[in-house]
Amino acid sequence: AVVSTQSTGGQGTSAYDQSELAEFQDLTYFTKREVLHVHKRFGELAPEKIKSHGRNPVLSKEEILALPELAANPFKERILEVFSDNGDGNMNFEQFLDMMSQLSSKAPLETKIDFAFKIYDFNEDGQICENDLQKVILFLIQPAVTGATLTTDERNQVIKNKSTKSKKDEVTLTEEERNHIVRNVCRRDLFPNQKST
Repeated sequence: AVVSTQSTGGQGTSAYDQSELAEFQDLTYFTKREVLHVHKRFGELAPEKIKSHGRNPVLSKEEILALPELAANPFKERILEVFSDNGDGNMNFEQFLDMMSQLSSKAPLETKIDFAFKIYDFNEDGQICENDLQKVILFLIQPAVTGATLTTDERNQVIKNKSTKSKKDEVTLTEEERNHIVRNVCRRDLFPNQKST
């Protein structure tokens, strides 16, 4: 049996058979119905591409950034880079579905922790180094986040203060302590709607 959903206002139909939907369900935190809903939203971001290229075109980073869920997130472009195969933020439906699944309230906190680590690991060396932390700070002091525009000198001072503090407070953390810190960072910066446990 083929399950169909109109992508947008009758423009183009995305059809998946039950085996495809079952595979998507196994690979994500979504039900089959939710997978189809995510595909509908994918199509609504670029209806002409769905109409001309079928159910799984590649959407540009700019098209995906129109998602309301990403609008207020200071790491939105970085999130798209992490989930896209080649790091440019462009995505096909499978990559988009993976992103939406991990951003959803259904995803367990441990999954979100792994995802947040990738977001903060800008140089992708498997560690959160000082340069990574400086980039995180720059993201968090953007005008869209703070509501204020900082001068270059003010930005540099914030980075200097945070870097100095992190060096002074540097200690050897147990794995449990590290995970506790990352959990708190995830809730505060990337996943404000995630409930504490």
